[in-house]
Amino acid sequence: MRKILFLMIVALMALAAPVGAADQITYTSQPDEIYIFLNNIAFARDTITLPGGVDARVALPLTIFDNTLTVREDGQRVPAYRLRRVDGQLLLQWTTGAAAREITLEYLLSGLSWTPRYDMILNGDPAETVDFNFYAEVQNTALELDAVQTHLIAGRVDASQPVDSLSRVTENQYLAGYDEAAPTGGEVGAATIQYIYEPGVLTGAPGETLYQQMLQAVLPARRVLLWNAQADRQVTAIYKVRNQADLPLAEGIVRSYRDGIFIGSDFVEITPVGSEGSITVGSLQDVRVNRSESQTAIEGGSYDYEYRVKLELTNFGQKPVTIEVVDYQRPEAEKLVFSQEPTRETGNVLRWLVTVEAGQTVTIQYTFETF
Repeated sequence: MRKILFLMIVALMALAAPVGAADQITYTSQPDEIYIFLNNIAFARDTITLPGGVDARVALPLTIFDNTLTVREDGQRVPAYRLRRVDGQLLLQWTTGAAAREITLEYLLSGLSWTPRYDMILNGDPAETVDFNFYAEVQNTALELDAVQTHLIAGRVDASQPVDSLSRVTENQYLAGYDEAAPTGGEVGAATIQYIYEPGVLTGAPGETLYQQMLQAVLPARRVLLWNAQADRQVTAIYKVRNQADLPLAEGIVRSYRDGIFIGSDFVEITPVGSEGSITVGSLQDVRVNRSESQTAIEGGSYDYEYRVKLELTNFGQKPVTIEVVDYQRPEAEKLVFSQEPTRETGNVLRWLVTVEAGQTVTIQYTFETF
C-alpha cells in the first residue's frame, strides 16, 4: 500500500507540472523481500516504479554494506550512481531514464538476524515420544519491516575474514606491476546455506523481536544412557529424537520439560528429515559411577609401567538400567587385557554396553603397559 500511495502522489505532481530533468523524488528504501542469516546479516530486495527523467534520491538503511548495493532499471544495471552520508542519512542518487520504469535495489545489511528456538516435552519416563516445538526468533535493530516477504536462512555469512581483492590476482599480474592501491573496506566472505525456512510475510519495527512458529509435532524418541568415564562423574541421559517432520532442524538450543517442570537445556545439531538429533536432558541420579587408575613400575621387563583401570557402576534404583560405557585407550598403550572385551572404535574409543541390576554393582577392569 505504501508504494501504491507513493506513486499516486507522483502522478498528481506530474499532472500539475511537466516532469523536467531537474525534478527530484526522494524515497526511503523499505524492502519487499528479505533473506535473513543467523549471524546478523541479511540480503534485501526493494522494488518500486519511478517516473523517467528525474533526480532520484533514495534513503538507504544506515547499516548496509555500501559496496554490496546494486541498482537496476527494468532489470538492467544503472551505469552511474553515487552514495553519500549526510545529516545522519545514507543517500543513493542517480538520474532515471527517459520513461517510467521499475527500479530494483538489492543490498546486504546488518542489524537483522534470527535464532531457532526449540522446546521439547517428554511424554513419559523414559519417553517414547516428545512434543516438539520450533519457533524462529527474529531480531531487528535495522529498519521498518512493512509486510515483508521473509526467508530465514540456516547458515551464516563469514564477516570475520574480509576478502582482500589483491589476494586473488595471479603471479603474472603481480609481475606486470600495480600502482599503489588504497586500502579497501573489505567484502563480506562466503555464505553457508543449509536450508531456507519460509515464515511468510512479517511486519515489525526496529527494536522488536518477532516470534514465528515453524513446527509443532509429536516425534518418536529413544533414551540412551551414556557414561563418558574419562570426562563425567555421572551417567548422562540423552534422547535421540527422530525428525519425522517435513523440514530439517537447524542447530540450536532445546529447552526440555518433564511433568510440567523445566529440566534443562542442550544444544541440538543440524538434524535433516528422517535423521536423529541428540539432546541431553540431564543425568541419571540413581546410578553412581567411578573411574580409577593406578600405575606400577615394571622391573626388568620389556615395558616400564603397568596401568590398571577400574570402571565401577552401582545402581541404587529399583529397576535395572542399561548403560553405554565409553573410555579412551592411550595411543602408547600395549598388551591390553580386559575383564570384558569392549567394542573398539575410531579415535581410540573403547565402548561397553552393560546392564546393572537394581542394587548391584558392575565392574569393568583392564590393564596395559607403556614404555
